[in-house]
Amino acid sequence: MHGILKKRYGQNFLIDQNIVKKICKLISSKNLKIIEVGPGDGRLTEQVINYEPKDLKIIEIDPDLIPILKSKFSKNQNIKIINENILNYQLTGKIDLIISNLPYNISSQILVKICLMENPPNNLILMFQKEFAERLIDKKLNSLNSLVNCFFEIKNDFNVSKNCFRPIPKIDSTVLSFKRRKEIILEKNDVNKFIKFKRNLFSHKRKTLNKLLKDYNFSKKKFDLSLRIEDIELKELLDIFKEINL
Repeated sequence: MHGILKKRYGQNFLIDQNIVKKICKLISSKNLKIIEVGPGDGRLTEQVINYEPKDLKIIEIDPDLIPILKSKFSKNQNIKIINENILNYQLTGKIDLIISNLPYNISSQILVKICLMENPPNNLILMFQKEFAERLIDKKLNSLNSLVNCFFEIKNDFNVSKNCFRPIPKIDSTVLSFKRRKEIILEKNDVNKFIKFKRNLFSHKRKTLNKLLKDYNFSKKKFDLSLRIEDIELKELLDIFKEINL
């Protein structure tokens, strides 16, 4: 099966059933509305079904995999098989959980898309390349975790050896679970402005905030601007952003 994988889709199939079951044990309850991104040949899907989802949409970009998925799951009325690029698919309505062994080449784009949803899911269970996962759970701010942490609390669940995949990737993976924050710390109508703001700061992260923010008009005495952007807390970054955008 893995002989037909396509590099342009970033495909690496998880073949270790013990890891597949371990991922699914993170599913909190039955009767959830679930989206699985990049199901491949449906090995994870087969285990997700055991948790009796109320509704399960599996979104696969590769048209060659759709007949395989249909042969496995077409008799299950709760499963909808969608041949689409997740980046082009409209994520709307109530979704309880998004679960995925994410295509590595678009991991960051998918996370941003989820954060931009009108109503983000309560939970995410996502596998990333280990280095990418480390950026997300890093205690220091970076361009990626400064956005995602506005919407989700992130938990490091376990690592997965590269030998559990075919073809074998160059690096190990990590499974992270995300729980939607109860409190709103970034308003929806400010998200795109915040993305642009923090992207500009992190593109010059070796400079101090004093230099980076010299052209902005806000109460600078409230903050220690001698620090670099990666050395402040998320709350402080948001406070600066809100001051600037009053």
